[in-house]
Amino acid sequence: MTAPWMPRTAIPPADDAVSPATVGAVAFDALLRDGHAHRVWGDLAVPTGAPTTPAHRATALRALVPVRAAVGRETAAWVHTGTGLPARMQVLVGPRRRRPDPHPLRITHECVLPAEQTMEIAGVRVTTVQRTGVDVARWGSPTSTLATLRALQAIGFDPDMALDTLSAMSGHPGVREARSTLSLLASHTPRGQARMTGSSAALAPVMR
Repeated sequence: MTAPWMPRTAIPPADDAVSPATVGAVAFDALLRDGHAHRVWGDLAVPTGAPTTPAHRATALRALVPVRAAVGRETAAWVHTGTGLPARMQVLVGPRRRRPDPHPLRITHECVLPAEQTMEIAGVRVTTVQRTGVDVARWGSPTSTLATLRALQAIGFDPDMALDTLSAMSGHPGVREARSTLSLLASHTPRGQARMTGSSAALAPVMR
């Protein structure tokens, strides 16, 4: 049976990304200045007119994601959907794992992070669409959460399944607000829309 955090098929790196490391700092700046490329995030860009993909967005963050960590929450939603360009990226590490060193462009959260709730995108660990949606519902910005969840829903996030997950997490931080937001999202989901295949095993509680 397929778990609710799937699909987890690895997404390979994009081959059209450019950065100072690949073309040199002067050429990189010239490509941006002359309109031949547009910036994805940080020091990564793609040719003008080319679509920006999850592989591009994950690659842009790679240098800030240690092997023991995963991109999560609203930053993972941006990787999956392109919605909500992050000023600072959010990474998740498991309990009792050493946190990454402080960095002005990175925020680290400690949480339970089972392997089946992450996937690999361009060599970077990112929470799956379903796990990302549950986390965004719990911890996202009140002004952008619903829009972010709708973008995730368009690529497979299941709000009904997320509500099933939250039913086993009563009393944990952010659950009440998440339940309200997800109920609103589910109520606007067309009747008969297919749910993702699999069980509704609960997420372990997230700890700040």
